[in-house]
Amino acid sequence: MQEIRVLVCDDEELIHQKVEELIKTYDKTNEYVFKVFHCYNGEELISFSIEYDVLMLDIDMPDKDGIEAARILLKNGYNPQIIMLSSKRERFKDAFKIGAKRFVTKPVDEKEFYEALSAVIYSLAGSGLIEVSNNGEKCTISQREIKYIESKKDYLKIYTYKTDFEINESLKIFMEKLDQRIFVQTHRSKIVNLLYVLDMDKEWLYVNGGRRIPVSRRKYKEVHQKIIEFDKNWEG
Repeated sequence: MQEIRVLVCDDEELIHQKVEELIKTYDKTNEYVFKVFHCYNGEELISFSIEYDVLMLDIDMPDKDGIEAARILLKNGYNPQIIMLSSKRERFKDAFKIGAKRFVTKPVDEKEFYEALSAVIYSLAGSGLIEVSNNGEKCTISQREIKYIESKKDYLKIYTYKTDFEINESLKIFMEKLDQRIFVQTHRSKIVNLLYVLDMDKEWLYVNGGRRIPVSRRKYKEVHQKIIEFDKNWEG
């Protein structure tokens, strides 16, 4: 199960209670483990020391509003997935300027909230770490860094945009460890990260960096459908 850390920043206690209640209901899918943290104003947000993946942020708060606080976070190099919580729809342009993925109006609507949460969770696809080897030394990398994986005779070669790694494991077992939302097996010896796919035809996937990865006839329909679903969810 994927662990997702959510920080709720709002000056209304009722909003904190409502958000936590909705997240608990969402958590019953057994796909995710949520940890919810709370802060109540912009200054507290800026100094918050616990790492989090998703920020649910109010706009109107005492001392420093949410937009201003988020700008400071971005300037300091912190870039969480942001869902704005506000009754002021007229400020949605300001929200998107600071990278907000969704805007949920108050009072919080359940359907709108779940759509926003699902969208940002999909944006976190591949953020989990995985163990690989570099010159015999074990290390961990983010799954997002992997462009594609190739099965050799007795090991796997893992290609990232920075360097290459090796691991003594079967392609089938390694595939089971990967985030199925962004990885697809195109061939008996190849796995590709859809984040790096530029185009596709009947025989090849064209990957960022000029590489092309073969698609077997048996896998073509599955790969094509996976790309359609990925494009729909990623843009949505």
